[in-house]
Amino acid sequence: MPLSFQKILSIFDIPQSSSKKNVIYQDSDKQGRRQKKLTRRRMLLLAGVGLSVIVLISFYPLEISAQQPKKLLPPRDILAIGQLNSNYFYALDGLLEGYNAAKWADTFTPDGTFLLKNADGTLITQATGTQELIDVYNTFPDVQTTRHWNNNLTIEPDFGGVKGGCYIIAMNIGNIPASIIRTGLYEDRLVKIGDTWKFQSRSLILDLNVPPPNMNN
Repeated sequence: MPLSFQKILSIFDIPQSSSKKNVIYQDSDKQGRRQKKLTRRRMLLLAGVGLSVIVLISFYPLEISAQQPKKLLPPRDILAIGQLNSNYFYALDGLLEGYNAAKWADTFTPDGTFLLKNADGTLITQATGTQELIDVYNTFPDVQTTRHWNNNLTIEPDFGGVKGGCYIIAMNIGNIPASIIRTGLYEDRLVKIGDTWKFQSRSLILDLNVPPPNMNN
């Protein structure tokens, strides 16, 4: 009569449960090794992703930072820039009390720059610094007979300041009725000095087919 498997185990004094325990331990050990391998792979994957991000930031810092949302200007700064724009044009039209050339130059930083360009980008005149700004103001040919109307003022926070601009229409009020003599677009760069906003640079780009003014040299 053949002996059963259990009988054979009893002859050799081998507990029946030990074989089951060995199987369980072997399975547990295999699962542990498999889990360690998975954990190691995940750590390597995360390390690779982190290294890739560092490399991207190193090579493309401006592109990544440019995607960050820009802070909005407080309402008081927006109002102050609007007032600066008004002071600029009131002085340009000779409507402020006192020496309007100096007051117009004072809307710029001490090293600020004014540029007048044709539509194709060719430079008509340029002035940098307070004294040069005053001098170029005194070459404007039609201060007493011109009124400037501006619209569509843009104010956009930028790194270290603000960039903006506006449309401009210059009218000769010496004519009856008044007539348009120039149109163009201002492009501005502004900075805040203490609590005061100033033009760091202001470029007037005349529209196409607009004749440049005859500067009084």
